[in-house]
Amino acid sequence: MSLNDARIDPENRDARLGRKTFPEEKAIHDEVKANAVKACKPLIEMFANCDREQGLMVIFNCRKENKAMNDCMRDLMTPDHIAAMRQLRVDRMMKQKEEDEAKAKAEEKKAKGGWFS
Repeated sequence: MSLNDARIDPENRDARLGRKTFPEEKAIHDEVKANAVKACKPLIEMFANCDREQGLMVIFNCRKENKAMNDCMRDLMTPDHIAAMRQLRVDRMMKQKEEDEAKAKAEEKKAKGGWFS
């Protein structure tokens, strides 16, 4: 059963599990999240500073910073961003496969190029 079939098949237990079950999906999500954290770093730092200053009152006094941070992360972790990252990874894998095949072909040609060429 292919990975996509496993996701769709309602009888398959894996279909009911989250993205963490599928390593490539987890890797894609982690990469998108890392990019979002990097882009939202100033807002995250603002919230962290507010948290340090306010202590237990962070829930009430840092709502504005928390909302800005969450909005930034939410905007950068949409299904469109995840789909774009998935396509980017597929493109990278295809390019790597082509390079590996070309390298193997060149080595094979070099190995045959002995006495009888």
